[in-house]
Amino acid sequence: MKLADISVPLPLYRIESDVTYHTERKPTVFERMVLRLCDPGLHLPDKQSLSLLGVFRDQLGAGDVRELLEGCVSELSALGALPKRYALDTLEVPLTELELTADGLQFLRSDSLPVRSRTIKVSHHYDPIGDEIKPVKRDGGQQSQGNMSSVDNALRPQNPLPQVERAIAQETYDWKNSATVIDRIAPVVQLSGWGERRLEISCSEDGVLSASAPRDAALQRWLEQAQSELAWEILLAGALTSEPNASLPVIDSSVLRDARTARPIAATNRGAVRARLCIVTQGVAADAATPTIVLSSEVNAPELVANGKQPTLFTLLVPPPAGMITGFRSLSLPQIGGASAQAEVAGNLRLYWAGQPRSCGLAVTLSDHAATALWAKLRMDLEGACEHSDDPRIVFMPVAWRDIDAIGETVWPWLSRRAEQPLGDLIALIEPAIQAIGLWRPGGKDWKPAWEVSLARAIDESLRHTPNQLEPEEIASLLTQVAQMLPADKAAPLQAALLLHAAPIRALESLAKLRSALPSTTAIPEELLSIELRRVWLEHALERKDLKLYGPHAIQQPMQDIQKAVQDVYRSIGEQALKAAGNGQMYVRTLTPHALDAVRTWRKAALSFHSLKVSLPLWDALNDMVESWNVMAQEQLAPIEIGQRIAVLDTCALMEHPELLKGQSTSDTLVVPRRVLGELDGLKSSEDETRAVKARAAIRHLDAHSSRLRHETDHAALLPPEWDARQPDHGILSTALFFRLNDVVFVSNDINLRNKAQSLGLNTQDSSSFARSRIVPTAATPSTQPRIRDKRKKQRK
Repeated sequence: MKLADISVPLPLYRIESDVTYHTERKPTVFERMVLRLCDPGLHLPDKQSLSLLGVFRDQLGAGDVRELLEGCVSELSALGALPKRYALDTLEVPLTELELTADGLQFLRSDSLPVRSRTIKVSHHYDPIGDEIKPVKRDGGQQSQGNMSSVDNALRPQNPLPQVERAIAQETYDWKNSATVIDRIAPVVQLSGWGERRLEISCSEDGVLSASAPRDAALQRWLEQAQSELAWEILLAGALTSEPNASLPVIDSSVLRDARTARPIAATNRGAVRARLCIVTQGVAADAATPTIVLSSEVNAPELVANGKQPTLFTLLVPPPAGMITGFRSLSLPQIGGASAQAEVAGNLRLYWAGQPRSCGLAVTLSDHAATALWAKLRMDLEGACEHSDDPRIVFMPVAWRDIDAIGETVWPWLSRRAEQPLGDLIALIEPAIQAIGLWRPGGKDWKPAWEVSLARAIDESLRHTPNQLEPEEIASLLTQVAQMLPADKAAPLQAALLLHAAPIRALESLAKLRSALPSTTAIPEELLSIELRRVWLEHALERKDLKLYGPHAIQQPMQDIQKAVQDVYRSIGEQALKAAGNGQMYVRTLTPHALDAVRTWRKAALSFHSLKVSLPLWDALNDMVESWNVMAQEQLAPIEIGQRIAVLDTCALMEHPELLKGQSTSDTLVVPRRVLGELDGLKSSEDETRAVKARAAIRHLDAHSSRLRHETDHAALLPPEWDARQPDHGILSTALFFRLNDVVFVSNDINLRNKAQSLGLNTQDSSSFARSRIVPTAATPSTQPRIRDKRKKQRK
């Protein structure tokens, strides 16, 4: 089983070496001659009389060579070829007194001279794992500063000289060539920094540890060659035993047999698991955005504490259940629809490295089977610990893991206990309960249907404990809250039941509030509509004000019938006519042909009024006026002739157009007032011959069509009191007023008389207009049919 893929920091070193070297070269011609002349073994004739200066000047024929020769002797002395005691006057000393040093003799034999020795710094990087030494590209660079307190001296090279010598011999430098001779190397080792190396740690079910570096060949070789104790100290100890919490329990290594994965507690590369709930032991950090239960020995009962940085988030502290698995660390439930629970235990396990026991701090993720068994026990313990709490945030904890179908099993016991109180008290607890569910089941509303079923059941139960005669405003508030908490199909029947707990409504404002809190189709019970409220509606209807009924309810239709009847009465009879009837007078100016229909509508509305069981003087007064008018109308006005237009003809109209009587319209009833007959009788013998002729012509037409005519007397009582009933014109008008309940038209050529008629509400026409309105188109005669057809053919062409 792979425990971890860890990154191990290992030291890197910098080796600073002081390298002393020199380089050999061929001597110059002059240096070679000086060496040979100073060689004691050189045999020359007269050698004792010869000097260096003399040989170069006399024997070789050279010019002034003193300066050149002095530099040559000085260089050879510095190189150790000549004794240091030789001064510049040596140039003129006999050759027999000169000699070479041992180095000088060697230089002469090898025909080479050394350059003066120099010292330079050479820097190398050293990797103790790969045992590799590499040059630093720039000589004399600054040394890397490491954390000396963290240096692992176990890997520091103790004698790096052989490696440095081999490296310098193989490397190329500006100062080194084939003639360079290294005299001395003095290396100094310093820590330059740390390098990360990847290492895999594994463990068998029997607790045997192993390590490998499959992606690092150098580290793998080192592991294979290094001493096991050294490898433990350098590579494994820090990862397996460095635990901040020193109070880890000891866990039997047999837990590895039930493990899915395991990791060192010190490892920091654990990926975050998306969970809907985390259960952790005290001291273990959890994701702040995930609902968390902490098993804490510091509490004796479940306790909810707020997150200081995020006040809307909470952590539930619960006493640890008895019989918990040793080393329990955490258990997380994945997102809905995910895998099974993930459980983790942590502690010190007895493992083996190279046959030696080691105490290792591991976090072990249990297998699915083991995690499921652990969760089954833990779930029962948690539910038992929290089910009796009064805080919904605690008692609703199981919604975090229960299926949708089981949500009701969690919320109903809590709701049922609180449903044994008035609805207002229950509703005050609902919002905290909804927030509690959201606390344990954040980010989704899949729980709402199950919650709403239980809530509707609780509200129905609470109504049994809710008092009656509650003020309508309080009922309206409760209705609104029920509608906000439940969908319409569940809220509507509960709202209807809640209405029965209301006191009678006495004000329109209260009814308006109640209606706004109800669905538009929910009827308000009739018993809630008080007598006072009905009187208000009746007064508004009788006074022709805007009627606000806020239905539906049982009173709505009767009130609408009454409202329509009042409107019809005032529209068809008129307010003045009703007032006149109350005083025993008939006022016909405002009457319409529908006046009697309005009376019939009124009498039907009276039945609705009596069903309201309300007494109202204003109704009684109007009813008396309507009935009085109806009696007077029956006595003083002509009955209604359905489908007929009554045409009352004036004298002047008959005289100008006596042919009016020839009309063929069957819907007109022609009425000739008896006052008109009297006027025609007087005018037939008028001194004005023209008028007499017209009067006689009118009389002849009246006689010819007498069977189709109707005659009516005057009705002076129908005239306005200020009019003189003795005037003939007024008498004729009174006859027209007698037919006021019908569709009546007064036909006259007297403009002012027509004006008077119109002031009384009568329709008027002159004789010409009336004659045109009575013309009935005749069918075409047979003789005209061919001509009509010919004309149509021409139009088509």
